[in-house]
Amino acid sequence: MESIILSSFILIIILLNVVFYVMFKKGKLNLVLSGIFMMILAPMIGFSCGALLLHFYDWSTGGTGEGAGYSGAFLGLISLANGAIILVIGIIRYLITLIKK
Repeated sequence: MESIILSSFILIIILLNVVFYVMFKKGKLNLVLSGIFMMILAPMIGFSCGALLLHFYDWSTGGTGEGAGYSGAFLGLISLANGAIILVIGIIRYLITLIKK
């Protein structure tokens, strides 16, 4: 079950990046706003993945399930870093166009 949750997380992140890129190319969304939106979604994505991993944890092994919490936090940090990268790319593109003018 963990592989399904991780696969869906990767699919969601890739789909969001593709949607942001397509909307940016069409001129409907700025990369800075996309990065901020992704950074706002990061805690929700991390918490949801951690909660799902904890829900499907095999309690019969005798563990406490803290690995699920760590992996949820790690997935949230990956989402946050992805949003920060999009934000920085948007700021750099804006500065380059500002300097060219």
